[in-house]
Amino acid sequence: MNKTNENIAIAALDIGTSQIKLGVFYPLVSPRITILGRIKNELKYGTIGEVTSSYGATSEASFLLFKKLGEFLQEHHPDKLFLGLCSHVSSLLEWDRDSGLPIKNDFPIWMDNTCKSALDKFTEIMGLGKSKRMLGSFLPPGTNWLLSKLMAHTEKNMALFLQAGDAIFYELSGVYATHYSSQISMVHHERKEYVDELLSAVNIQKYQLPEIKAEFYPVLPEMIKAYGWCAQSFVFPSMADFYSSFYGLKLDNNEGFVLGSTSEIVGVYNKTNFQPSEHFVIFPFDNGSIQYGSTNTGSNLISWFVNNMLGKEVSAGLLDDLTAEAEKINPADTPVFLPYIKGERAPFWDHRLKASFSGLQLHHSSAHMFRAVLEAVAFARRQCFEYLGTEAINIVKMGGGSTKNLLWNIIRANVLNKKIALADEQELAISGLINCMSDNLLIEASELNFSVIEPDEKLVRIYENKYKEFLHYQKVLLK
Repeated sequence: MNKTNENIAIAALDIGTSQIKLGVFYPLVSPRITILGRIKNELKYGTIGEVTSSYGATSEASFLLFKKLGEFLQEHHPDKLFLGLCSHVSSLLEWDRDSGLPIKNDFPIWMDNTCKSALDKFTEIMGLGKSKRMLGSFLPPGTNWLLSKLMAHTEKNMALFLQAGDAIFYELSGVYATHYSSQISMVHHERKEYVDELLSAVNIQKYQLPEIKAEFYPVLPEMIKAYGWCAQSFVFPSMADFYSSFYGLKLDNNEGFVLGSTSEIVGVYNKTNFQPSEHFVIFPFDNGSIQYGSTNTGSNLISWFVNNMLGKEVSAGLLDDLTAEAEKINPADTPVFLPYIKGERAPFWDHRLKASFSGLQLHHSSAHMFRAVLEAVAFARRQCFEYLGTEAINIVKMGGGSTKNLLWNIIRANVLNKKIALADEQELAISGLINCMSDNLLIEASELNFSVIEPDEKLVRIYENKYKEFLHYQKVLLK
């Protein structure tokens, strides 16, 4: 493939659950992506588990980062800018098409549990293999799909329903368009079109959703002027953050992956035939197929443990101290933790599951329990891979915030009994989105390197026994 010599900058905005971030790749300055800024996302927690965000705060943070991008562009003078967007999926932003403004400032995001009332209807419409017929893939009965939110949406109005990234795209381009990955529960995964039968089931018309597109649109002149961008600036419809992260991992055949964050996404990429599982979503990806599942368990358990069990605030120093103490502990001496403080999605998709410690003894300290929490997440990921079929997986690629903890990564390698390849780029959604656009524009992608952790036979044997205990206690819990 011939690469272009044009003077181009490629940027990506990631509207995440905890932070909104922006990075830029400009090969004339650096072969790596430059992160221009991170702004904490504002979340509001309700009394019954609901979680909302504010579009005012989301747009304000995004526009502040766009100004930083303008400063970068004015310093380095590229001829063209191409901007990609990605965001957390299953936000539900009600938007007035005529005014071009949100009807309500606050909107629910994927973390919330406000869709429980829709589960029976979800099962009626999508259960018993119906999802595969309509979407070309199984869709497990999770409570946070956009489809579930629309089922639970009781107000009858003619609002336009946008993801957060779709709204920012509209602000920049004046066009209502989205990437199909942001509508993963509403589209046929091969045809990448909305499914009329599903829209009818939730009483939504096609014009109430953004058009599915995969092409660059010119940025409005007034936005170019406001942020000091290149005269030739273009923006791509918003992807789902997990989808762009898959590009960031540069997956090859039979490679497993874990995206470590507040909660985690686990799956496998195949170029050859495989047995699909009804516990995971399947869709075509880069001349192959990805099976993946989102979970409720990840680094959110660390925050829960520190805040609720220790009664302290999370800090880097405290986590370093806990990790240093936990490193000294023989894993055969930790209790077994079932990590379902918020139920679990993949592979169970059951919000009723509960958490518990088993085998606690008098001598167990906070460091023992901390290590047990790390181990529990690794056990839960192993169970996901067993549902997916671990035999063909030759390596597990990992990236994201929680993979910064070396002890946790060592535990994962030994629980999974697989080589772990750790991406040196932590902002995988940004790097994946930029690399995806680079391929489309025929530009050399940014650098990405992996470090490998090998399993240790002694620890593998210990964790094999611990995993059996984990499954035993889980079986008791599921009765």
